[in-house]
Amino acid sequence: MSAVKYFSLVPCVVLMTAGVAAAQQARVAPSGPQPARGYMTAAAGASFADRRAATFGLEIGEDVNRRVQAYAAFTYFDDLFNDRAVSDLANLANVLSIVKGGSWAFSGHDRGLAFSGGGKYVLARGSTVRPYVGGGPGVLNIKRTITERSLGDVSDPVLLVYGAPDGVIDASKKSTFKPMAEFVAGVGFATGRTYVDVGYRFRKVFRSSEPFSFAQFNAGVGMRF
Repeated sequence: MSAVKYFSLVPCVVLMTAGVAAAQQARVAPSGPQPARGYMTAAAGASFADRRAATFGLEIGEDVNRRVQAYAAFTYFDDLFNDRAVSDLANLANVLSIVKGGSWAFSGHDRGLAFSGGGKYVLARGSTVRPYVGGGPGVLNIKRTITERSLGDVSDPVLLVYGAPDGVIDASKKSTFKPMAEFVAGVGFATGRTYVDVGYRFRKVFRSSEPFSFAQFNAGVGMRF
């Protein structure tokens, strides 16, 4: 057989082999619904820093193997304003009262948005109750708003002139991004396609001149897929 004839048969052999393999896979394909390997939840809870405030979030996860899950989470923090910043604003109000006269009163608010991802180790993979621990890296975005009792929003002039002595934000920007790491622990409850997660998170924020960390408790409800 010439080389030309030999190579002309190769496509036929490949097609026949692929057909046989597909038929075999069709015969052994499992029937019925497949077991859930991932989940998605919407959560609400509270953060515990120098202030207690509401949090809301979304999380999605998927099994890597029987004991390990990969996850990604997005969380909104209503307020992360710290005691050092409160003290700084009180000092500014006292100085302005002396220099300019009148009665000055400032208040501050730090809105936070966090994106994090990592892994969870499932301690006991029961059919319903699944405790876990884990953690991973993330990034936190903080936007600071400062108001004065009579003048309203004075964020721009106060941050431009006075700055942010607590070091949590960059006073020259509208919002600040900070790297962070988190530790997570909790319990997942699986019932059919419903998934409930009750958990604790501890977050440590880096590149801040003052130590900055906070805890979070949350409960989420969603579905498995």
